[in-house]
Amino acid sequence: MNKLVIVESPSKSRTIEKYLGSGYKVTASMGHIMDLATSGKFGLGVDVENNFKPSYEPIKGKKTFINDLKKLSKNYDVIYLATDPDREGEAISWHLKEALNINDDKYYRVTFHEVTKDKIKEAFDNPGKINFDLVKSQETRRILDRIIGFRLSKLMQAKTSGVSAGRVQSVAVKLIVDREREILAFIPEEYWTITSIFKDFEAKLFKYKKDDLTIPNEEEADKIISKLSNDYKVESVEKKTRKRSAKLPFTTSSLQQESSNKLNFAAKRTMKIAQTLYEGVNLKNERVGLITYMRSDSTRLSDSFIEEANSYILKTYGDTYKGYVKKEKAKENVQDAHEGIRPTDINYTPESIMEFLDKDQFKLYNLIWQRFLVSQLAAMKYEQFEYILEKDKIEYRGTINKIIFDGYYKVFKEDEDLPIGDFPKIKEGDKFTLDKLDIKEDYTKPPARLTESSLVKTLEAEGIGRPSTYASIIDTLKKREYVKLQNKSFVPTEIGYEVKTQLDKFFPNIMNIKFTAKLEDELDEVDSGDKNWIDLLKVFYTELQKYEEKCKSVVEEELEKLVISDVLDKNGKPMIMKIGRFGRYLASQDTESKENISLKGIDISLEDIKKGKIFVKKQIEELSKKKEGQKTDIILDNGSRLLLKYGRFGAYLESENYKEDNIRKTIPKEIKTKIDNNTIKKENDILCLKDIFDKIEKEEAEILKKAGKCEKCGRPFKIKNGRWGKFLACTGYPECKNIKKISKDK
Repeated sequence: MNKLVIVESPSKSRTIEKYLGSGYKVTASMGHIMDLATSGKFGLGVDVENNFKPSYEPIKGKKTFINDLKKLSKNYDVIYLATDPDREGEAISWHLKEALNINDDKYYRVTFHEVTKDKIKEAFDNPGKINFDLVKSQETRRILDRIIGFRLSKLMQAKTSGVSAGRVQSVAVKLIVDREREILAFIPEEYWTITSIFKDFEAKLFKYKKDDLTIPNEEEADKIISKLSNDYKVESVEKKTRKRSAKLPFTTSSLQQESSNKLNFAAKRTMKIAQTLYEGVNLKNERVGLITYMRSDSTRLSDSFIEEANSYILKTYGDTYKGYVKKEKAKENVQDAHEGIRPTDINYTPESIMEFLDKDQFKLYNLIWQRFLVSQLAAMKYEQFEYILEKDKIEYRGTINKIIFDGYYKVFKEDEDLPIGDFPKIKEGDKFTLDKLDIKEDYTKPPARLTESSLVKTLEAEGIGRPSTYASIIDTLKKREYVKLQNKSFVPTEIGYEVKTQLDKFFPNIMNIKFTAKLEDELDEVDSGDKNWIDLLKVFYTELQKYEEKCKSVVEEELEKLVISDVLDKNGKPMIMKIGRFGRYLASQDTESKENISLKGIDISLEDIKKGKIFVKKQIEELSKKKEGQKTDIILDNGSRLLLKYGRFGAYLESENYKEDNIRKTIPKEIKTKIDNNTIKKENDILCLKDIFDKIEKEEAEILKKAGKCEKCGRPFKIKNGRWGKFLACTGYPECKNIKKISKDK
């Protein structure tokens, strides 16, 4: 019997084919093959007047692929649909069944949460059919997103000329904008702290006249200091034994947060790397899936794997390090369809398979492996010594901790470490004389801007979207330039502010966090078959129509509020500022004209925008000169001159005849710094860079000469730039990974 297996990605297909052996042909759908059409009323691909009946069409570029797959499927007796084990995967399987016209008695649905030989065999021994509750849940989500994306965006575009809206992305923008406005409105408040330093310990002033202490200013601090005594008695000492348990295994959300915090990986990057680890990596002569399915909001673990982990812990660390099975408190919105994210085999330690992984794969796998292992280790135990000194109703308090059993700290020590130190030799009734006071002034801090990690945490806490969608939500915000990253934190752009303002005005329900979270809960009920998807869409669509009417009645008035510029169009009329999907731009007031100028990279005063006139002519001219490039004194062998230009990643050099010779040259960091500081000499408006480049090249040639050949493989070195500056790296990488510091005398 001929058997065809269809998965989502080529990487997974290669892994599975090796496990299944002969008799099975494994191919990939390359993700989704069908999507809602853009035809019909409003271009929704949904017949809203006929119970929201959807119409599907092949995704652009996949029509031929579907036809080829259809021909291939006819050659097989049984077809296994083995797409990912979630609602998206279920929808892909359904689309495959429909597009390939597969009979019910000819197909099976196969799901597995780890790509290992045993689990694949188990899945194929127990095949099922498509779960249509999951399909309808995905379809309902897609219809909602289409309605919002098309209907709302068209109304938004009347005002913002291109800006689009989204069901979850809009709420994410709101969170970022609201946080930024909270920061801008924040007024710092002064406060002071007083710490007493004794001979062998210190204690913080805790109570004054038996009241909890708050010192708002220097005057109050001085008043308190003047009344402090030099001698104090130990009123109480208390020693307690406490413990700290390790965190639970990763969910999609916590993995994205920790990866952002520890590895500085964006959510999208994290999920992309995790996908490769899940689908399979070549280890010597076998291909193995290294982690379980990376889209999970559960921390549950299988009993068999807990046993496997316990055996590893007993063998490696001993019986005292064996922990207990930790369970997360029941949470709303958790879909416990499969396990938390963990390694498929605890014996695949990061170090043992390091040579088979690229740098990013190793970092993420190490994070996942460690997190799982420590979740099964015993708690860290410590003693806490707390003491209170008192005189004249003035209290000082101090706390010191001492680890008595390292527990999971043996493998992974948390960043938020306990203050550790030796216990002072003091007892109740002891008297001590003050050595000195440590007096500090400080100010309350505004709330921190949202980072990728904290945005994901907030979305999850509020029940907005689902962890599997966070990466794409954040990516959309960046691509549409609703936000920008500043020191790894999100700052809303003018487009982001505009989107939030307009949606707040016209569609408050879309921007309402509780409403959006409730909608997610109802969509989950469609998952489980507890809610009718048509009823859900009817309620939502009726509500949407009310706001559409409100929007239409106001949009004309809004359009009259023009922001003009000091730039004139071809007809001599001031051009007006608009906001599109790629940012702010200037457009002619003549609606027939296609004349426009991008304002990307140009600072515009908010005050000027509010007044209705912006002044950008000079900046546009300067930016235009930068794009054209500035002449340098470096002449290439072909006679072309190098021009200094600016791109996405800063300054670079490009041939004036780039279209013909295709020559570009990177600029060393030390020269970039001089360019940024405007300290490069100019002659007749030509930048003098040749002597600086020649000097650097001469120095680097000397370094390479002294470095000689690689001691491990005999190949020459090259100079590379790293986080800590320049270093020597073998040219035989990745076979040879030898690196060396550059000595200062070289």
